[in-house]
Amino acid sequence: MKKAILTIFSILMTSVTAYGFTTCARNNSYIGIFKKNVDGTSKQSDATDKIWKVVFDYETLTGFASCNDISGTANTPKTNLVTGATDTGVHCWCEMWPVTDYGYESGPTSYWMYLKSYSTDSACATSCADDCATAVKDDDTFRTAMFESMW
Repeated sequence: MKKAILTIFSILMTSVTAYGFTTCARNNSYIGIFKKNVDGTSKQSDATDKIWKVVFDYETLTGFASCNDISGTANTPKTNLVTGATDTGVHCWCEMWPVTDYGYESGPTSYWMYLKSYSTDSACATSCADDCATAVKDDDTFRTAMFESMW
């Protein structure tokens, strides 16, 4: 029985290899590999627009930061959070969203991830974007949770 299964498997694999196959991607789709255990090589952030960017050896990821009054659990996504750069509060949230110099593009998007709280609204406003970039760049636990929350 094992020989029959191995023979059938070998024939199928030979057929697929011999004829090859084409992988099709729909328009505005993203195909990529995310390495959860690989730290980034550099980071940038903009506290005014609450945008962050992290360069990895395989990809550059971008996203948003937001401060608001909604608390959360560290390294945990919130699937129904609606927030943005103009919100205020002491709780810092990070979201991976493709941002370029030309605007927004399609690509990997995560749910909002709770990072931490600050002592004041202004402390969150000035530090949240940079702290999001640092967490994505250097923190395996945070990065893994963010990558696993992509949709």
